[in-house]
Amino acid sequence: MKGHLIGQFQDKKVLNAIIEALGEELDELDAVFDDLRNKRWIDTGEGKQLDGIGEIVGQARQISNALAIPFFGFEGQLGTMGFEQARFRDTNETWLESYNLSDPEYRRVLWAKVGKNITDGTAEKTIDSISFIFNAPHVFVGETGNAKIAIGVGRRLTKGDMLLADAVDLLVRAGGVGVDWKTQFNYDGYFGFLGQLNAKGFEAGSFADTF
Repeated sequence: MKGHLIGQFQDKKVLNAIIEALGEELDELDAVFDDLRNKRWIDTGEGKQLDGIGEIVGQARQISNALAIPFFGFEGQLGTMGFEQARFRDTNETWLESYNLSDPEYRRVLWAKVGKNITDGTAEKTIDSISFIFNAPHVFVGETGNAKIAIGVGRRLTKGDMLLADAVDLLVRAGGVGVDWKTQFNYDGYFGFLGQLNAKGFEAGSFADTF
């Protein structure tokens, strides 16, 4: 603002003081407008801004049944541990609890929800959503009959990956289509047969697992 003053006003103390006062207010307004433009977006928003976006798209930060409470159990059961590692679960006690997503996780879930809100339900969009939800570049989808599909995810998933995916249920699919079964496998070295891409033989490839 001072730079736009003509020469005879450059050194006027009162005028400069007025400009300083106005400039501070305008700087504050500029910062607010910048926040409105850049921090009300999924990739740049934080905290309450993301919560507001969640209200718009219909996806809360708190996810029910997304975290497994460690209890004594057996191999293959989510969240279970061995003897003297975790307590026994009471008859009426749940083994899952709600979980508040942190900002990075919440951003991913919000984008998945946006995709589900605007999808046209094609097979390509189903594949895209699986790839995005599980952060897996290689996925497979096949029909199993009776309006059901089978899903293959080409990477090893953590227990948290599986629980969160089931809890948010953001898989894109056509109306009335259900999921028959899901499997995870190591895309670069699964056990398979001659002619299958990247398949390995006994003692070289790892078996796929349903989840």
